[in-house]
Amino acid sequence: MTLSEMTIDERLDCLQELLSCTGKMYRWTYDNRGELLNTNCPDLALDKAFRSTGCMQEVLFYGQENTAPMILSVPFGLTWSTTFEVEEEEIVRIHVFGPVTSTELSYDVIRKASLNERAAPNWRPKLIRILQRVPVVSAVDFARYTRMLHYCVTGNKLTNADIVFREPNNERVEQSETAQKDRMNTYLKEKALLRMVSEGDLNYKTVFQEAASASQGVRLAKMGSLEQIKVSQIVFISLCTRAAIEGGITPEIAYTRGDAYIQDILSCKTLTDAAHIGHTMYDDFIHLVHKGHANPNLSVHIQNCCDYIDLHVEDKLTLSEIARAIGYVDYYLSRKFKMETGMSINDYIKNAKIERAKTLLLATDRSIQEICDQLNFGSRSFFAETFKEITGIPPAAFREQNRR
Repeated sequence: MTLSEMTIDERLDCLQELLSCTGKMYRWTYDNRGELLNTNCPDLALDKAFRSTGCMQEVLFYGQENTAPMILSVPFGLTWSTTFEVEEEEIVRIHVFGPVTSTELSYDVIRKASLNERAAPNWRPKLIRILQRVPVVSAVDFARYTRMLHYCVTGNKLTNADIVFREPNNERVEQSETAQKDRMNTYLKEKALLRMVSEGDLNYKTVFQEAASASQGVRLAKMGSLEQIKVSQIVFISLCTRAAIEGGITPEIAYTRGDAYIQDILSCKTLTDAAHIGHTMYDDFIHLVHKGHANPNLSVHIQNCCDYIDLHVEDKLTLSEIARAIGYVDYYLSRKFKMETGMSINDYIKNAKIERAKTLLLATDRSIQEICDQLNFGSRSFFAETFKEITGIPPAAFREQNRR
């Protein structure tokens, strides 16, 4: 089998095996929100070090605009390399090698590092032992490994000049820690996620990532990462089951489906499988509720028209575009839509956009102007006027009222 015939994971397994000849090389795979999917490292304290030193925040910030490989170093000598797996111009996974050091760390440096990690006093000896086992790799060799990592993931050959070298930005670390402590913000975003289930909102993907990333899941002491995500997913499945019932699904159907997903979570063997089950469950409940909300009195063409608007509510929709998408003539579609729904297509679009705006106001921290632009309202004044016309209050007041 040639390299081009292998999957990315198979290439990385091969590279990891080759590099093991020179010493243990730890490999980490994260999703595009920074959640750990897989690792060959037995000590998850090194994942904590990657996060608490600001490296993860730096990777996520850098990945918003760039996909070139990056080497990250922290002041006490630990270094990681990262590269991004991209599909359709979107980052889907982040691959990390490390940490390594270019020279053997002294006991004093390691002790200082453990204090910087803010570890509990009774846990610091273990962290010191872990840091003492970090492999020593020269800067030249590690740059070469980074290029090899990038080639395995992307198939692109680079030079050392293409690698970006960074140190974490402490301000972003502080902002991240502050955000993690904002429990009310987490509650509001989780509430928005469940609201999308109860409403059968097919366009949930635009806010799902941001809302889901606000919650760090259920954190329990003395539990591995797989067990942690299993507990978090079981809690989330239970909440989504109840949200689906609120959305009109019978308890018998909702609980049966939820129980099946919980069994799948309990049986899964990897972080990747657990995350995939959670995403599948959420999408399944969304579509189940949406199907239940479908109006049996609507014709197929008009139901398709409503679905198209709901799925493209953030676009600048026109009657001609909608008619073309569902295979209907503009004039007849307009008349038939009003006859069956009792409102014009433009009024339906406005209502759908305002429902989306309500979700964005609760589930994200985007400004009112950003939400206005995202929903293609044209001007902030028209957005505020339309929002107040439909909900009775301006968007800023709606956000403040719900947060209070």
